[in-house]
Amino acid sequence: MTKRRDFLRIASSVGVSACAETVLPRFALAQTASTLNVHYIDPTAPGPGNGTLASPFRSWTSVSWMPGHTYLQKRGTTYSGVFQVSASGTASQRITIGAYYRSNGSDDTSQPKPVIILPGAPTTPANGASIAVLKQERDFVTYRNLDIRNSALPEGSDVAIIWLGNNCVFENNNVTSNCAGVYIFAKNHVTVSGCVLDVISNSPTYGNQGILVAANVSIDDIRLLNNTVRHHGGGTPASHGIRCETYNSAAFLTHLVIRGNRVSPPSGVDYNPNRRAIGIYLVQGDAATLDRNTVTGMLAGISINSGDRSYVGNNNCSNNMNFGIHISGLARSYTIENNVCNTNGGNFAPNWYGRGIELSSEAGPDAVSGHTIRNNTCKFNRNYGGPLDNGSEGVGIGLDDGVSKCSVYGNIVSNNEGNGIQVYGGGDRAKWPDTGGHTISSNKMDSNCSFSVLNRRSGGTTPSPFQAHIALAYVYGSLTTVSNNSFSGSTRMGIYTDGTDSNITIAGNT
Repeated sequence: MTKRRDFLRIASSVGVSACAETVLPRFALAQTASTLNVHYIDPTAPGPGNGTLASPFRSWTSVSWMPGHTYLQKRGTTYSGVFQVSASGTASQRITIGAYYRSNGSDDTSQPKPVIILPGAPTTPANGASIAVLKQERDFVTYRNLDIRNSALPEGSDVAIIWLGNNCVFENNNVTSNCAGVYIFAKNHVTVSGCVLDVISNSPTYGNQGILVAANVSIDDIRLLNNTVRHHGGGTPASHGIRCETYNSAAFLTHLVIRGNRVSPPSGVDYNPNRRAIGIYLVQGDAATLDRNTVTGMLAGISINSGDRSYVGNNNCSNNMNFGIHISGLARSYTIENNVCNTNGGNFAPNWYGRGIELSSEAGPDAVSGHTIRNNTCKFNRNYGGPLDNGSEGVGIGLDDGVSKCSVYGNIVSNNEGNGIQVYGGGDRAKWPDTGGHTISSNKMDSNCSFSVLNRRSGGTTPSPFQAHIALAYVYGSLTTVSNNSFSGSTRMGIYTDGTDSNITIAGNT
């Protein structure tokens, strides 16, 4: 009885009924706390409101940002004005920014996303023209189901709508910007997925990217998944669709995944007006994964400079102005497989070589080496104005400028203007002492070198010394084996060697 009387005395002193010996269930307390942590924004609401579902805020400027809280704008509404996230979440208390639709606060993803129109020039990004800017990034924030627009950003380089912090998720959003889109600088554990970005229509004076991942130190676990980047042709020549790089040769992007993205000009535009803009550009990836991406209408589909052990597979890089896939720098031991690289090369100025897959070891001996190139399809690649019209441009697969020790097998290479598979050692034995070590086997080759767009091969200014399914020039050093490839069509030669080659075994080709 003593404990019972003590409880009654304490309950009475705090205004709790004696029958409350059975206190509120824990789930009810959690539900109350959860409800208090959700804030609603409806720009069409009749009054300024207090952020509750019954009386939502009318403006994002009324929001107080707190870890563990959720902020939702009503679908089908448009907010115009300053929007700045001024606090970070934590690992256990993320900030979530998203959408709601129904009267009970739940969402309906079939309804239009809520629109946020940010102020344009002359307002600077720090004053609300962007959600977050460089050095004001916020960590542990999820942005979801938003339509964010600013098509009047001030002219400048790297003027992005949002700079993401560590452990951020940016998913299923639309981004419209005359300059850049989404930037990640020196941050870790960030995902950008399912977004549509209409970007880069600014002047050619300033560089901007659709999605940028960059750092001067190594960073880890960046995932770019299933996004659509519509590059509108603005910016300097270095304004790319997706650009990922480190600015330090000792730093790498580790556990980088670029998967399922689509990069192209907007609908109805065949080739990007910015003739140097690359679709997906990567520098210094360490075991990066680039798969299931589609790039069309850009200078090159995927261009990778340096980094080891990356995977490049199942991409469609067709109808680009130059190369489908290009590997250069200090890049070793990639797997390049199951890609479709067709109809690259176009009638543009000054020179567009048009190759399906191109590897170049211009950086020096063994700079690009040890790659496996298998089961790719490279067809109808063209040479509109390269320096030569002799079969060395418009190539299906090119291992050029000292590339060494690659395995090339199981590829379908047909109807390319130039050689089907070309191995060109470069001719500088001091720079590239070993240009061999290749295995080229079991490739299916048909009708390569059977046409010339500029029609010079029959005796024009640069008549053709070779036209072949497989061409080897300046290949020496480690043993190169060319075996069991099948040839068909009207191509003049199955295999061409130029007399400078050595240590090459040719067997079993039909």
